[in-house]
Formats: sequence, C-alpha cells, structure tokens
Amino acid sequence: MHDKAAAYGNMAPMTRLRHTIATQALDRREVESLLPTLHEIAESMLVQQADAIPEEEIRRCAERGELALPRRLRQGERFTAPLDDTARLTTTVWAWDRRAESALKLELASERPDLEAAEGTAEVSFRSAEHPGRLEVSARGALNRWTVFGRRMVWGEGSARLDWPRWWEALTTGADGPAPVTAQAAFTLARATVAITPSRGEPGEWLLEISVTVTGRGIWRPLVGTALWLARGAVRRRFAEQLDEAARELCDEDFGRFPRTPEELLALYLESVLREAGEDAEDTDPGERGEEGGAHRAAVGEVFLGKDGEANAAGPDRATDRP
Repeated sequence: MHDKAAAYGNMAPMTRLRHTIATQALDRREVESLLPTLHEIAESMLVQQADAIPEEEIRRCAERGELALPRRLRQGERFTAPLDDTARLTTTVWAWDRRAESALKLELASERPDLEAAEGTAEVSFRSAEHPGRLEVSARGALNRWTVFGRRMVWGEGSARLDWPRWWEALTTGADGPAPVTAQAAFTLARATVAITPSRGEPGEWLLEISVTVTGRGIWRPLVGTALWLARGAVRRRFAEQLDEAARELCDEDFGRFPRTPEELLALYLESVLREAGEDAEDTDPGERGEEGGAHRAAVGEVFLGKDGEANAAGPDRATDRP
C-alpha cells in the first residue's frame, strides 16, 4: 500500500511539452530598419489619445502622408481614455526615447455591477528602437464574476522577455545558451513556463523549438500534476496540433505585402487610418463626425490604446512612480 501511494505521489508533479515548428525566416536588417518607424507610429497614437486630437485632424494628416504628431511624449505623463461605458484605460509613460528605452504602464478598470468587474495592469519596456536589445512585458489581471456560489475572483499574471541579440546568435552560430524568448504565467490552479529557441531549417525557413512546463500551484499541485500525467498522451497531441495549425496559418499569410522598408510601413499605416476613417464616416451620423474617435487606433498598436475609446479631454497628468 505504501509503495502504491509513493508511486501515485511521484506521478510527474510537472508536465513538460516540447514541439518544433517551421516558419518563414525574416531578414534582420529589414526588421530592425522598421523599428524606429513603429516607435514613431506608437508615439503618434499615444499623443492623439493624450491630447484628444479630433479624428478629422488625424485624417487630414494622413491624407498629406503625415502622422498626427504635434508634440513628443513626455516622461511621466499620464492620461485616461474610456473604452466604453464601463471600462477605462490609463496609460503612464515611464520612458520614451528610441535611442535608449521606452516603457509604458497600462491600467484597465471595468465595472459592470450586473455581471462582473475586471481590472488589469500591463508593463511594457523596450531597449531600444534604434539599438534593439530586449523587450519585456508583464501583466496581471483579476476578474470578479457572479456564480451560483456568489461572487468569485479569477486572477492571472505573467511575464515575457525577448533577448534580441541572443535570438540572432542562436540562428547564426547555433551555440547553446539560454532561450532568447521566455515567458511565465500563473493562474489560480497552475503555473507554466515557456521557452522558444530558433534554429535554421531549409533555405528561407526557421525552426522554432517550443517547450512548456506546467505545474500545479499550492494545494492543487498534486491534483493538477496527476491529471496532466494521466492525460499526457492527449495533452501532447493537442499541444503539437495547435502549434502545427498556428504555423500553417502563419505560412499561409501573404508575406509579399509585409512592409520591408520604413516608407512602406508608414504608407500601410496611413492607408489603414484613411480606410478606417471612411468606414467610420459611413456608420456615423453627420452631426457626430469630427469628434474624437478611435479609427486610427485600430490600425496599429491596440496594445497601447483601446479599440473604441475616446481621448480624455482633461489632458495628461504627471506620474513618476515607476518602481
């Protein structure tokens, strides 16, 4: 009996999954040449939100082939935009320098008394647009939901890190070392860690080895570990199938339209601004046109801005509480 209990307790307290997929290779110089323009586009979108720039002015700038960027972001400024009737997004600019570091804090708050309440915080840091080094993202969120047992909180948190030089070192030399992409996530019942390491495949192809380790948390550790161990075959098959499907969808994308120069990227963004503005005009009453809106936000960078939010007319505050 004791031996059986010991064997049961040793049923893999953690589950490791590993699979390799093939993706289309990218050119390092082309990608790095786009980063300063992406940085400029993101800055334009944030300033539009902070200063409540009217949609009509954004459209006129796009027609001239320009970004609506009347000023530069200031370190420490803070502004809030409503996403809908119950949710708002607050952005704090910790740093904004394409030669050194750009860092933001995003805080989402939503309250629906009849259904649920949610809140979340994300922090993004990148060094840097002109000299790519590392990208770091962390997030934490909580959702209070009504169930048959009353109000219950569900939470999760995670972080991810991309080491840009290490990525290309792995592709160029194949040298052993830490994975250039790592991520961690924790939820009520379990936690997971992810590592991605690239290597060269056929000409024009990358091979990405993706490994995931899952463990239970706290008192749930034995239960989660045992459940995953018992279903390990199905879990591994499903894991591989999902990654293969994602790789196929990625390969099916038309990379011929992917911008390869800063000029192409800017033109593609401005084209999307005009297209979204035209669609909004068709769906909006004439008396409502010209107000602050969200057409330009749907084009690029919804990670920075709310999809349908309007800018806060009160303007930016100052905040310097970066940890």
